[in-house]
Amino acid sequence: MRMTDIDTVLWIAGFLGEALCLLVFTFRRTFRTFPVFYIWMATNVAMEPTFYWLAHHVSSLTYYRVYFATDLPQSLLEIGIIIEIAAAVLQPVKRSLPKKLPVFLVAALLLVGVGAFFFATHLNSSTLAHPRGFQVFDTTMAVLRLATFVLIAAFSQVLGVGWKNHILQLASGLGFYAAVSLIVSIAQSHLRGGPDYASQYFGLDHLRIASYLCALYYWCFCFVRKEAARKEFSPKMEEFLVSMVSHTKRHHPYVARSADK
Repeated sequence: MRMTDIDTVLWIAGFLGEALCLLVFTFRRTFRTFPVFYIWMATNVAMEPTFYWLAHHVSSLTYYRVYFATDLPQSLLEIGIIIEIAAAVLQPVKRSLPKKLPVFLVAALLLVGVGAFFFATHLNSSTLAHPRGFQVFDTTMAVLRLATFVLIAAFSQVLGVGWKNHILQLASGLGFYAAVSLIVSIAQSHLRGGPDYASQYFGLDHLRIASYLCALYYWCFCFVRKEAARKEFSPKMEEFLVSMVSHTKRHHPYVARSADK
């Protein structure tokens, strides 16, 4: 597999950024709050040397097959990160939440994921043969990451999450990376065939990698600093949660009687 000098620089910068981020999370003991993210970052650090060696010693076909085999597990870890962020946001009031709320959140996440998947599969098919599968996975995860950030950012005030809170900082990094990835995927899907197609395709991919590097070093900067104290939930949010619980309890006897009929 042929690699340019830009590929090498981006690869080294990515490995160093991931290793630094892992060290920050280790020494700051942030892995206790975000264990899934910590595992995801650790697997990235562990796999980077392997993929770098493969890129220089095997064919492009073999490289893409190995990369695709690891893409699905990594995507599952990213879904776990999204659930982890949602759990961290709701941590202060988890005792007041309806027991079925986690099921609802997972169902909503799956619904968004299915919609994102079909959106990705219906992108223009004029892409390189092998990265086509990656584009579907990457676009699906980009939509999920972006949706998570938009929801948390939109309700940050009522959720008691400020911009100096690690939850929003983690989500904002993922959101920025997701937004650029989504733009890149759409742009790649509309490229026209021609002699410059490959250079344009991989040039756009460099932009996606650069956005990931920005997110990496942004996390390192944020998580090495002391986290701002989280605010209390707003009265409106507390009223909403209480009303949700009350609504669930009021309808529980009715549902039970209906089940007995």
